[in-house]
Amino acid sequence: MPPTPESVLFPAEKPTDPPAGDKPVDPPAADWKEYENDPAKSEAENTAAKAEHDKTKPAEKTDAEKALDAIPEDGKYVLTMPEGVTVDQELLDALGPKFAAKQMTVREAQELTDEYVKIETARTAKRVEDWGKTLSGWVDTAKKDSEIGGDKWDGTVQAGQRAVNALGSPGLKEYLNASGGGNHPELIRFMAKVGAMISEDKPATGGAEGQGKPVDAAHKLFPNDAPKG
Repeated sequence: MPPTPESVLFPAEKPTDPPAGDKPVDPPAADWKEYENDPAKSEAENTAAKAEHDKTKPAEKTDAEKALDAIPEDGKYVLTMPEGVTVDQELLDALGPKFAAKQMTVREAQELTDEYVKIETARTAKRVEDWGKTLSGWVDTAKKDSEIGGDKWDGTVQAGQRAVNALGSPGLKEYLNASGGGNHPELIRFMAKVGAMISEDKPATGGAEGQGKPVDAAHKLFPNDAPKG
């Protein structure tokens, strides 16, 4: 893996370490051999040559490095996830034996996992971005609507809030906020109409309304149903 170039925008900041699976692998120590004296050279020359050759001897691997280059006999891989990402243990337990059967080291499994996490993180970010644009688009459409937008927008919002506060539950408010559904033009239109039907003033007509009782919003919505109580 080539060295990380210095950041153009932030040259003073030290690059972060690459993911565990991207770290370079040292040459196997088994491939390195001790220097053998060359009969054609003098003792001093052989001593100097051996000293130079010894400098190329790979450093002993740490326990962590040895663990990365191992193949778990039980098929149980321990992988490192970036901050904020949780290991799908059920999936890992299912794939682990298959990795081991293919002689995949922990390092190789980590490399595969790093690539998967990178792709999924990008996909998630794209979905969030697209959904944010959708919600913003709904609001823009509602504000431009001839019936509920323009100079009627403030009144529309107030009426919609009145409907939710009068008839909705905290759970409904939580859902509308979490789902973004409260931004949809048609839901705003519906809630504004419901809010406009809600009145706490004494109505001028007879019947239940003429008795000085608050108007039942459900009765306004469904006038053919007899009021309860």
